[in-house]
Amino acid sequence: MAIKSILTVQTDFTGEYPVSDQTVGLWRFNESAPDGNTMLLDASGNNRNFFVSGWSGTSASLVLGRLGRFFRQNIVNPTSERTHLVATNDGSFFSDLGEKIVVGGWINPTTYSIGQNFIPIFNTRHGPGQPIFYVSLYQGRLRLMLYNASGSLIYDQTETPSITLRNNGWYFIASIIEVNSKRVQNLVCDRSDGAIWQSPIRTFTGDLNQNCVANIVMGMLADTYYYAGGFDDWFYEKNSELTMEELISYFKSSILANGGDSTADVDALTEPGTVMLKATSGVYAQNGQLYTTAAACGLAGTGRVSVTSEYTAGVTAISLVETSTSDDLVSWTQWQSVGPSGELQSPNRAYIRYRITLTTQDTTRTPKLIEIQLHDIPKPPYERLGFARPVVLDTNGAWEAVLENAFDIIVTSEVNGADVLEFKLPFHDPKREALDNEKQVQIVNDVYRIRTTTDEKTSDGRVITQVYAEAAFYDLSFSAAKEPMDFVAETPEAPMHYALLGTGWALGNVTVSTRRTWQSTEKNALSILRATQNIHGGDLIFDSANRLVHLLTFGGTDSGALFCYRKNMKSIQRVVDTRSLITRLYAYGKDGMTFASINGNKEYVEDYSYSSEVRVATLDASSFSNPYQMLEFANMRLAQYSRPRISYVLSAMDLSVLTGYEHEAWNLGDIVTVDDKDLNLSVKTRVVRRQYNLQEPWKTVLELSTTLRELGDASAGWDKAADILSSADVLDRQEVKDLVPFNHLRNSRADDGITYWLNSGFDVDPNNGVSGDASFKADGVLGMTKSLAQTIYPASRKSYTFSAQIGSENLQKGPNGQVGIEVMIEYEDGTTETRFIDLF
Repeated sequence: MAIKSILTVQTDFTGEYPVSDQTVGLWRFNESAPDGNTMLLDASGNNRNFFVSGWSGTSASLVLGRLGRFFRQNIVNPTSERTHLVATNDGSFFSDLGEKIVVGGWINPTTYSIGQNFIPIFNTRHGPGQPIFYVSLYQGRLRLMLYNASGSLIYDQTETPSITLRNNGWYFIASIIEVNSKRVQNLVCDRSDGAIWQSPIRTFTGDLNQNCVANIVMGMLADTYYYAGGFDDWFYEKNSELTMEELISYFKSSILANGGDSTADVDALTEPGTVMLKATSGVYAQNGQLYTTAAACGLAGTGRVSVTSEYTAGVTAISLVETSTSDDLVSWTQWQSVGPSGELQSPNRAYIRYRITLTTQDTTRTPKLIEIQLHDIPKPPYERLGFARPVVLDTNGAWEAVLENAFDIIVTSEVNGADVLEFKLPFHDPKREALDNEKQVQIVNDVYRIRTTTDEKTSDGRVITQVYAEAAFYDLSFSAAKEPMDFVAETPEAPMHYALLGTGWALGNVTVSTRRTWQSTEKNALSILRATQNIHGGDLIFDSANRLVHLLTFGGTDSGALFCYRKNMKSIQRVVDTRSLITRLYAYGKDGMTFASINGNKEYVEDYSYSSEVRVATLDASSFSNPYQMLEFANMRLAQYSRPRISYVLSAMDLSVLTGYEHEAWNLGDIVTVDDKDLNLSVKTRVVRRQYNLQEPWKTVLELSTTLRELGDASAGWDKAADILSSADVLDRQEVKDLVPFNHLRNSRADDGITYWLNSGFDVDPNNGVSGDASFKADGVLGMTKSLAQTIYPASRKSYTFSAQIGSENLQKGPNGQVGIEVMIEYEDGTTETRFIDLF
């Protein structure tokens, strides 16, 4: 898989003119006001800042517009206000011009500027020394003048474009000046309708003044002529590589981008390289749509779009990704949502643009879009495992060599486990030289990385190379070190997203919806993903070709495939294993926490449905800080451990490789039927491990298990536990005692009735307390909220703990019922944040 294009910098989202290595100066005018020296910044990084002459006491302003802010001058009376901009030439502006110079930018003229004879735009005719060029308007038409070292005019041309400049219109204009070839071409583009006009290529005689030490002045000539209107994103390049086609492409590609538009509900300027929802007085918009610039498409195979973002699961999101494609940057296809795994649904064209919808359920928070990638996924050379051959990929993900002479090709893969490839190749095969360690090898849609190559001479005199390769997702174990992270009542998307940040992999489909409160202490991305699967359940699926990670409730299908003797099954072994049978399971969570207080004072769970013998084991649940969730987790694990593990190992043939038997196809994780009359066996079972022989599919070895569903499946009861105290971080009794001296709540045990509490629907039970005699009590009513509230003013600390003990006997929630603690936090700057901690 190759990356076709990436959008990740500010200009990709705003449509502003990009900086290049040849940019001498670039003025975006995005400040709200000049600095203390009345200067406006040069965005090229070359410190060619503009001095604003005539800022105070005039109509000069920096106004919100389409590309952030723009500079506006002389709107009231140009001849009296006389505002203009000056960039001081330090002597290097025009030295070493190279083959080509280019100057251009956006103008927003007024009626005054269109109607006068001489309106200066961008010039060097005011200041020390002789000029080099002068860009202006003459009666509303673009005019370019060039000068030699003696100050003589060597080119003067007023163009008559097909575009008529109008009051308050926005126009992109540019001039390309070829220094040695002595050619000139001009460009005028109209944002309102996308119209483009380019002049004929014209010539001049004489040599440009490369000794020019004059300043660049915008909007003024000779203290007499002044421009009235707006400027935005003006640039000057020397030794430029820009062509007229590239300038036109910039205009067409950027015209829709709105990340800097003041009227949009998205913001790509506050944090450069990041797109957020726009905030007004600290409140974010609930939703907004970003339109990007156009990027390269033109795929060799199929396309996949991956979006990198920062979000809070269940609160903020990149909720929709849409694409549109074009061959000419003018005619675009209809917007089309990408597929569930980012598959490009729009037609394959030369260019692509994106419409991204950002949303939030909490207007104090915003998602952040960081990067959009378009991946080019070539069609695999083989469509099925049977009789496929390894294909070596180059560094760009393209095919380098098909290993037709490879043999003993075995792919070994497991559900939620290993995935490796092994094969051999004659040492003297011409394609042996393509086999270097760490190169990638493709098998149908799966990608592996070569880890070991062993050259061996066998007893019969043959010289062969043995290759061992691991699935591409093994690289996730080498990710940058991950810091410990707490997940509070989060679905698996949150830890998976955290794991994949900065890895180049993206989150795919997640159908497991359990919520868990736990702490990840794993150090790399792969171990975090494995831990997430263990805690939340489901099947972890790695799509190496697309660099996606899925967590599915059940990662397979009921394939309908049938294995029976003398059809496609050569041998079968049925194994009933009770070596790990457990009937009593202890569990210990974070800091030794137990669930005894909610489990009849027992630190264990029991299941004697298969055996009455007490067989004890301990479950490591140290990631859990919620005893209710840990109890559910322990029960689910015991449901597995308390029964024999029944598995089948069989040698079978993949019939789907034969014509007429395509319906017998099956994959890892699928449900299949095994039938053998001699063993009195007819059972549906799941393919949990396979050793697939690509060269000889009839030698494939499968391991099957009757455990058809994993913990993430709703039918296993796991999802029912998702809503039970999903976010409570309940502490054991000793921890509660330790917290008493630091309790900020007043009358927290109901010793003084309802004193200090704002009460709505609660009573005091004077006889049933836990740490005291009394407690608060409420009888729930469908459709009604009952609450106790208290405002506290704690000292500033890094963290706080909320704890409570509830009586949950016979407690039932309605369809939208909640039992918990709602915390409203007010910060020093006056902003607030509300969080809800479920207690049941």
